[in-house]
Amino acid sequence: MSRLMPYLIMGVILFMLVISWKNVLGYYSSITESYQSHIEKAEAYMAKRIYIDAVSEYELALQVKPEDYDVAMKIVGLYDNLGNENGWIKACQNAISADKLQKEPYLLLADYYMETGSLQEAYDVLIQAQQNLEDQTEIDSRIYEIKGQYSVENMSYDEITPFVYSDDTQTGYAVISYQDKKGIMNTNLETSYQPVYEEIGIPGQGVIPIYEENEWFYINEEGYRKLVPDHEAEYLGTFHDNYAPAKINDVYGYLDKDMKEYHFEYEEAGCFANGLAPVKQNGKWAVINTDFELVTPFQFDEILMDEYGFCSTYQVFFAKQNDQYYLYDSEGKQISEGFDDAKLFASEEPAAVKRNGKWGFVSHTGEILTEFCYQDANSFCLGYAPYCENGKWGCIDEQGIVLIKPKFDDLQAFTQGGYALAEENGIPEFIGVTTYS
Repeated sequence: MSRLMPYLIMGVILFMLVISWKNVLGYYSSITESYQSHIEKAEAYMAKRIYIDAVSEYELALQVKPEDYDVAMKIVGLYDNLGNENGWIKACQNAISADKLQKEPYLLLADYYMETGSLQEAYDVLIQAQQNLEDQTEIDSRIYEIKGQYSVENMSYDEITPFVYSDDTQTGYAVISYQDKKGIMNTNLETSYQPVYEEIGIPGQGVIPIYEENEWFYINEEGYRKLVPDHEAEYLGTFHDNYAPAKINDVYGYLDKDMKEYHFEYEEAGCFANGLAPVKQNGKWAVINTDFELVTPFQFDEILMDEYGFCSTYQVFFAKQNDQYYLYDSEGKQISEGFDDAKLFASEEPAAVKRNGKWGFVSHTGEILTEFCYQDANSFCLGYAPYCENGKWGCIDEQGIVLIKPKFDDLQAFTQGGYALAEENGIPEFIGVTTYS
């Protein structure tokens, strides 16, 4: 009996396998029959143009075989005929799930969202297509089309300075002018302070420099007089990193919030940002830290600053020496080759630089990212860089793809709020773009 046991066990195993395969084959036979039954019913309804029942049968068939792309696309077409938008959207999504390598349902769904103004939804579909398709030409074209859309806002002020981010926030500010009075606008184009002051600076650390009735002083964010220097000031700058530049008795130095004076020994001085500030002595510029120690020698003919005296908002700075602009890191180390001209960083993205009469772009690490091929350019922000061609301004992305065709007389760098100051036919305006994630 013991000799027969292995054969008995083998026989039982074979018997169980036969039974299992029979059950499997029976199951798949049942599935096939169910699928085929729904297809035949759907086609019968189609012949009679009873689309509402046809689509129900096709959907039941798709539940049986969710990978059947052809059936999924028939459902898309039927919902289109029925004018059922919600059903059509779901059908397109099911078609994508059935076969992620088919381009048509992505394009159908993206085009629908673009036509209805649902650009974020369109962008999401196109990014999904980018991740799955090899041929992305049409996909990329639609992404560029979405990014190229912008709104126009009229500017109701006589003048506006460039925006700057003076505090560690996502809100930047610019000084606005109206009928010879000054106020402040933020990067969402909201008027933070009405234009009622003779002169005004940018908010920083809870206070704002003001010039009124022949006197410089600071107001708080509610507009109340807050800080007054012990000596009459000829200029007050923005507080940042606990200090603000000031001009007293025709020399520049720094004040803290107790109005204590530090190092009034400079011909000019800018604001601190990321622990660095530009200062000038004996006709040359240097950079100092918040201990008022030299980070660089007084060796530069110029340090690039914005309207408010910030040079290192994005932790690096441009300085000019021997007719060339170089990029320096926060330790004062030169990290780029020389440029004929440069523009401040508008974000963590590349800045515009000029060489041999043409403009290109450089990263924060000093890496040249494009050929020097543009007539003029401004720095990147939100993936957009203004560029000039034949005297007109438009926008490119970091691959050099044109997002907004040149049509403006002037176009400044975008802000984190999505707006850029433009001029068209002599009329200043803001153009706004939307970022997608």
